[in-house]
Amino acid sequence: MIAVAIRDDPIVIAGLHFGMTGRFSFYRDEADRPRFWKLELIMDGGRRVAYADARRFGRIRLQQDPAREPPIALLGFDPLEGLPSAPDLAAHLARRKAPLKAVLLDQSLFAGVGNWVADEVLYQARLSPHREARSLSPAEVRRLRRSLQRVIARAVSVNADSDRFPMTWLFHTRWGRRAGALTARDEAIVHETIGGRTTAWVPSRQS
Repeated sequence: MIAVAIRDDPIVIAGLHFGMTGRFSFYRDEADRPRFWKLELIMDGGRRVAYADARRFGRIRLQQDPAREPPIALLGFDPLEGLPSAPDLAAHLARRKAPLKAVLLDQSLFAGVGNWVADEVLYQARLSPHREARSLSPAEVRRLRRSLQRVIARAVSVNADSDRFPMTWLFHTRWGRRAGALTARDEAIVHETIGGRTTAWVPSRQS
């Protein structure tokens, strides 16, 4: 989410959620306007800024206090900046009967965790996506928390450039549901649907 103040009396803020394919492009000539553009701003001096979104999952909302209004106000904690302590996280999970994969994707609990991130976190934490969230031991909660911190922090540190993710990550071999797919460690990858989402995991590593 990016928030940009567009008026200060009264305050109006444009909140932009990029969805899966949203992005900004900066240019001067109309010929450089990106495909699938939805909004173009012409700045002083002639420079242009366009918002493009091929799949149209992004949203632009005009609000006065985005942090206190939906949808942001309905989000859970930020895994990078506001992750609860292990005991507090355990208390949250203890109330959840759903599979871990579905719980990690619950935006009212883990804000911003998407499908591949959830799979990567569980792979690195050595936890099965089928496990009930409430079944985790204190040690397993600590592993989950540590894995969540590390995956998010690394992705942010490289600006989500997947070419710079560690080659041992599941990310690099999880795509496409290929028969016989293996991780960089030669572990067999299984693809299933859990909580309505395609899930890649390694039964020999995750339990």
